[in-house]
Amino acid sequence: METITAELTTAQPREIALYEKTFCTLTEQAVIGDAARTLIVSGLG
Repeated sequence: METITAELTTAQPREIALYEKTFCTLTEQAVIGDAARTLIVSGLG
């Protein structure tokens, strides 16, 4: 995976599962398209 300043390699199944869970949570919370535009324009984004 890449961070702002470096690239990290994660091979431990437990760590991979944690990143997968985090990614899924963030994906579910993401606002896209018109809803994102509305959020940004309203000043809450």
